[in-house]
Amino acid sequence: MGTPKSNLQLWIDLAKWFITSVVLVIATMIINAGFKDRQANLAEIKFYDNYVTELIVLNPNPVQKRMLAQYFACVTPSEKLRERWKIYYDSIYPEYAAFIKPFLAEEIMLSEKQMDLMRSQDVTDSDQTEWRKIECRLAEIHQILYPQMKLPDEEEVAKEGMN
Repeated sequence: MGTPKSNLQLWIDLAKWFITSVVLVIATMIINAGFKDRQANLAEIKFYDNYVTELIVLNPNPVQKRMLAQYFACVTPSEKLRERWKIYYDSIYPEYAAFIKPFLAEEIMLSEKQMDLMRSQDVTDSDQTEWRKIECRLAEIHQILYPQMKLPDEEEVAKEGMN
């Protein structure tokens, strides 16, 4: 067994090794994780920059704005940005409700007319013509109220990946 002074020196050397080896590696990993998180946030913001201006700011249709806000409120990886999307989703609801109200009223009125035509015993040519007009208009209303999200095609996605 060595002297107390050599034991102390051994412990000091072990502490130096621990600090230089373990603590520096852990600190480097923490800093690296911070850089990766920052890089992911920048990529997310770049994505928003490319699509959100066109799809939300310049888009006059509140139904599509609401759909997009709903999508991003669910899938955005950053909690902070996801919360902001939820706030935006809530803020556009009054505009959305005012926009769809006349279409919903028209849909109800046309559906009632359609039911009356179905219940009718004597179907005339004009009834059939009216039925077709009602069907066409209901299809148009459904396209407005329940639009399909247009996804970018593969070429657009590939181009974005290269930029």
